Amino acid sequence: MAKVSFYVDGFNLYHAISKLQRPQLKWLTLRVLAASFLEKQDTLVGVTYFTAPMVWNADKYQRHREYITALVAQRVAVVESRFLKSKKYCNGFSRICDFYEEKQTDVAFAVRVLTDAHLGVMDRAILVTADSDQIPLVRQLVESFPALAVHIAAPPGRMREARDLCNAASHRSEISEGRLATCLMPRNVTDETGRIVARCPTSYLPAK
Repeated sequence: MAKVSFYVDGFNLYHAISKLQRPQLKWLTLRVLAASFLEKQDTLVGVTYFTAPMVWNADKYQRHREYITALVAQRVAVVESRFLKSKKYCNGFSRICDFYEEKQTDVAFAVRVLTDAHLGVMDRAILVTADSDQIPLVRQLVESFPALAVHIAAPPGRMREARDLCNAASHRSEISEGRLATCLMPRNVTDETGRIVARCPTSYLPAK
């Protein structure tokens, strides 16, 4: 029996799902997705989602907050970072434009996984990401914790770009579109008292 922790790079997964052009897959229950990787005798000890709300876009921000509320109701730990605005030259408009850069998420991801490894809370770590910036993290885990199984679960369509990351890990797989389709939240998400705390955004509902 193994203790398993599940870590999700939120934007890495979100953008991969967006390319599938099936918006209903964005209303994803991460606990069920995590459970789909467990062996019969395994125990899921934690699911952690890393993200940064897009505060400058009201519609996207509201959808994101709804999703975060739904995840928290399903006992997912959410670690929020932020975007910083900077001004850069934009080739598309041939002028200086505002750009937003995600900050701290990669570091927060690596720090949490390493901390959990040092605390010995897990026997297997499943990392949902294809970000090559996490290669040093995976190498450190493998070197410092030889008994820890490190599994890279690449978001759909990102196995090729995750090749070097996967090579550093002990296990690898790609999350399929079909697997995502079996791990969706109900339209209305309730808390432990039965109260509705989050509703699926209209734009995430499947086309009729």
